Amino acid sequence: MKKIKLKKEYFYSENFDFNILKKRRMKFETNRISWFQNSSPKDNYAFLNDIEEDFKNLETINYFINDEKDKSINQLFEERKSTLLNRFCGDWNKKELLRLIYTAIGGEKRTREFKGNQYGLRNYPSGGSLYPIKTYILVNNLQGMEPGPYYVSPDLGKLIKLESNYHYEFSDLFPMSKYKLDPLSDSTEKVNFGVFMVMDLENSFKKYGELSERLAFFEAGHIVQNLQLFSSYLDKKSLPICGLFPEEIEKILNIRDKEYQFCIYGILFG
Repeated sequence: MKKIKLKKEYFYSENFDFNILKKRRMKFETNRISWFQNSSPKDNYAFLNDIEEDFKNLETINYFINDEKDKSINQLFEERKSTLLNRFCGDWNKKELLRLIYTAIGGEKRTREFKGNQYGLRNYPSGGSLYPIKTYILVNNLQGMEPGPYYVSPDLGKLIKLESNYHYEFSDLFPMSKYKLDPLSDSTEKVNFGVFMVMDLENSFKKYGELSERLAFFEAGHIVQNLQLFSSYLDKKSLPICGLFPEEIEKILNIRDKEYQFCIYGILFG
């Protein structure tokens, strides 16, 4: 716990007790045993839309404006889309992957100063610029690159090939392909690679306590949005994916026993 002084009294804040956060994460962790009970999609939902009648007494401003001068930037956002796995083409190459990471993540051109030292900034927002999300690539089938895990280092501008002795089948990392839940999205055969977000709270928890977890979730979303936008720009296919078995991916990355690190999100390309 963290000792906080308010006026002349001291209080102990559970917000800075990492063991509490860790126990909560372990309780709700997605794994093969608990997935069907706690995380599998259920049928009692609907797709909801706003309707004009709900706002009939309020002033409205139409923002559906087609500005031809901004056509290119408009197209970038309008053409952003997710593609079901069985509609992947499997046509990515190494050069396109490197361009994707360079554009969506960055880390070379901008810096900030802190206590006399320069630190790199990236192409997505991060709470306090602490960058608690570590990004990993898991190559499945990509010409010019060996299958397996790679660590993305924005500070060095390099992909670092990791050693991993954990045997796995790519299709077993996701419930929808392992259990064949959706006939339109049950095969990883044409997935070239996946990018996975691992939050590392060892540093940011010292500053933000429990808030550091939420900030890491937000950051993972920012990264995936960048990745998918640029994938659409390249006219390639991708699928953000939260339906994964994090413990399996953590074993591949050799971080399963790391106290502060958790795989929370991913996106597949093919």
